[in-house]
Amino acid sequence: MKRTIPIVATGALVLMLLSACSTSGPVTPTATGTPEAACNLATVTAKIDAAKKVPDWVAPGPAIDAAKLPRGSVAYTISENSANEFGQAQLAGITEAADKVGLKIVDYPNQGDKQQWIQGVNAAVNAQASAIIFIGGTIGPIYFSSQAEAARKAGVKLITLIDTDVSQPAEAGTDARVAQPYSDAARLDADLIIAHSKCQANVLVLTANELIAGNINQLAAEDEFKKYCGSTCKITYQNIPVANWTSQIQPTVQSAVQADPQLNYVMPLYDAMVQFTNPALTLAGAADRVNVVSFNGTPAILGMIGKSPLIADVGENPAQLGYAAVDQTLRLLTGAGPVASGDENLTLRVFDSSNAREAGTPPALGVGYGNDWKPGYLKLWGVG
Repeated sequence: MKRTIPIVATGALVLMLLSACSTSGPVTPTATGTPEAACNLATVTAKIDAAKKVPDWVAPGPAIDAAKLPRGSVAYTISENSANEFGQAQLAGITEAADKVGLKIVDYPNQGDKQQWIQGVNAAVNAQASAIIFIGGTIGPIYFSSQAEAARKAGVKLITLIDTDVSQPAEAGTDARVAQPYSDAARLDADLIIAHSKCQANVLVLTANELIAGNINQLAAEDEFKKYCGSTCKITYQNIPVANWTSQIQPTVQSAVQADPQLNYVMPLYDAMVQFTNPALTLAGAADRVNVVSFNGTPAILGMIGKSPLIADVGENPAQLGYAAVDQTLRLLTGAGPVASGDENLTLRVFDSSNAREAGTPPALGVGYGNDWKPGYLKLWGVG
């Protein structure tokens, strides 16, 4: 648990991320090495109960004057893949926040091709944009360092959104970032499974370790299971490259369920994997005995809770992510200086059948995370 808040982050749903690799490699986290312990239901239950409450919003930094934003300021946005529903939700938050402060947003659409990312960067430079916001866990300057350097020399500020964990250093070649609570979310997913199974979990964890943040969330989950479940939980990790999600997740899950009749949980690290895990469980005849827990809080996925094998989701507010990106952009463009740590105090909330309806029926963007975060940002920026 950190700060003063409880730690918590479809046929139409497509890949949350796209495949990316680089000689620079992802940020490499360090394992905690926590010794194995016995089942501890009291601790994980207390953590979950706290994380199910509406989180408090905490200002990420000192107040700034949005009125100092230079007239005509333009920020380009480039998502890792424009078809990504979670990325589109973040973009909606960016657009809404930018409209409040007079910042023009130009989105550069792409299909997840790195050459298209480069074209977007070049387009922003040619248009004399003020900033570029990169949206997603697999897109960032490490994959187009020369173009990023040229953009910065041209005076374009580069901001990354959810590329790295709050515990990691910023990605090279950036001016500011909105860091992601990947580790906190993975620990909460593990806690949910430990509590729900009463320390009798046999879990298949689906990872995607080519993220810029690396396998930090896998390491966090490993540590949490070890600390609070010990040898009574059996955990298997299967890494599936993002580009192979459409072809590999379903057969991987189906085979795992059929090979191990005792398997009772699947933990896809990201919501966008759920569209493939659920059909796999149905085809394997295991939808009634295998539970799914994931992370992101994509509205369409929250709507599946209690209506599919998905029993819980660690949600983060994608609209708040958008506001956080605009906050960092404003700090750069007004000369106030960014939140150096990249920690915008992003809130996480656990959703299950007891509180999922608080996200809306059906779940809606920005709903379920309290009413303080949006007016809090506007007041922080001096916007009435």
